[in-house]
Amino acid sequence: MTHLQIVIVEDDPILCDLLKIRLTKMGYSITGMYATGEDAIRAISEYPPDLAIMDISLLGKMDGIETAQQIHKNYPIPVVYLTGSSDPKTFERAITTEGSEFVIKPFSDSDLHIAIEMSFHKYGQHREIQNKLKFLEGIFRFVEIGIVATDREGAVIFANHCAESLAGYHFNSSNETHICEMLTITGEEGHQVEDMLGAIRTDLVVRDLPEHAVLVAAGGEKIHVRGTVSPLADENGLFNGIIVAFSPLARPDILRFS
Repeated sequence: MTHLQIVIVEDDPILCDLLKIRLTKMGYSITGMYATGEDAIRAISEYPPDLAIMDISLLGKMDGIETAQQIHKNYPIPVVYLTGSSDPKTFERAITTEGSEFVIKPFSDSDLHIAIEMSFHKYGQHREIQNKLKFLEGIFRFVEIGIVATDREGAVIFANHCAESLAGYHFNSSNETHICEMLTITGEEGHQVEDMLGAIRTDLVVRDLPEHAVLVAAGGEKIHVRGTVSPLADENGLFNGIIVAFSPLARPDILRFS
């Protein structure tokens, strides 16, 4: 069992006391008990716990889901939701909280213990993956090869500095941008390379850009490039997008021409 410091956010004082007793017997440390989301947020901002047990229905202006979302903006901690309802809409709202688990009232000590341990370890694994992705993103962002990644529909989800510089296009993740808007690549006869997703979607095979590929930048500059279009696959091996990696055949200031 993991020895965790836990905050309880529950507006029923009797249940709150019972939770404290039950959790203490399990070996957890209770660092605070709060009846409203506002009080919980203030306390957690001063002394962040390892995990929060959160009743979905709370006194005050915020319910438990809103409270958890506000906490996550500054303090990445997992949450175990308590609820007396099995309303699908409530679950749909709550599952957006990273590292969350649910316990439906009434519940046993075993139910609570399993939910706490699963939430904590699941959230830890998620954070570890996110940290690795940020590390890789930091590497990709500054390599001297243009890298653009898309989702399965072709919307750009990542573009490094080199790709932005060569394409003359600044990628903003808050705005949906299709790869055809960011990258205009033509073949030997000047025809635009169409539907880079289509062929790869069917067979998940890496393809080279055309032998005499030219990247037409946003300002009209033309750069001879070479590169590949590679598939992205999900955990089930299904198509999930593409990565276009490309580089100029020589220095960009030499190759650009109108």
